[in-house]
Amino acid sequence: MIKADTRFKAEMTLLGVVIIWGYTFPVIKNVLELIPPFTFLTYRFLLASSVIFLIFRKKLKRITIQTVSKGFLLGLFLFIGYFGQTVGTQFTTATKTAFITGISVVLVPVFSFFWIREKIGLNSIIGVALAMAGLFLMNSNGRLFYINKGDALVFLCAIGFALYIVAVHVYTKEYDYVQLVFIQLVTVFLMSFLMSLLFEREALHFSYNLPVLWAIAVTGIFATAFALYLQNRFQQYSSPTKIAIIFSSEPVFGALFSHLILGETIGLFGVIGGIAIFIGMLIAQLEKDEKSQVTV
Repeated sequence: MIKADTRFKAEMTLLGVVIIWGYTFPVIKNVLELIPPFTFLTYRFLLASSVIFLIFRKKLKRITIQTVSKGFLLGLFLFIGYFGQTVGTQFTTATKTAFITGISVVLVPVFSFFWIREKIGLNSIIGVALAMAGLFLMNSNGRLFYINKGDALVFLCAIGFALYIVAVHVYTKEYDYVQLVFIQLVTVFLMSFLMSLLFEREALHFSYNLPVLWAIAVTGIFATAFALYLQNRFQQYSSPTKIAIIFSSEPVFGALFSHLILGETIGLFGVIGGIAIFIGMLIAQLEKDEKSQVTV
């Protein structure tokens, strides 16, 4: 039996993680004016993987080939997610990035059906429908439906994160999660480094100004390394439904910080669309037989 104070501590910790994730949307939007996306991801995940290594180096001494292969697959999905999110943010607003990223929550049941044959419930269908309707409203503004390049890339991000959630749900049952986390972070670092060499070679020697260093530190240490550790440590102390509701608030915090820091507004249709996506995310997680999931 989990004590009430333990459950409360876990839920407040995870809410803090979500607030940090929400804060990173405008931070990343700003820093991409100073440093290209793949170069930024290179330094972010180099820092994150280094932090995990320094903290858990004893547990990382006996990594098996099987763990490496599964961690690589997780890293591939994670790279797709961060590639779409970071590059896409250059061409759309931080607010829309936050809400479109959140669609990954309602895509999880769809991918779970095809991957692990988990039945798609009515709530999941309603959630997907509301999320798609919200995406339409956010990108129509009362006119013809139009998705720009940034929105399309962020939607690719949502697909990558949804696949990642399902893969984590499957593989953490068989393999050590710390080792998986380390391998996936190294994978994203190497892929980002390769892309930066191909497309942003000169940018790797960026100017070490305070905004860039702050963005790398916040996202690498707090929003990646510590966030993944805290999530895996504390998620077990609360119910899946409560955890899902907590993580579903990420777009709301993203929109709030984007307004406070960047002064972004998305108009009436954007607000209605964001609300539809948020409600869809919540409804999709309220299945009676819901199982525990890990979210980005």
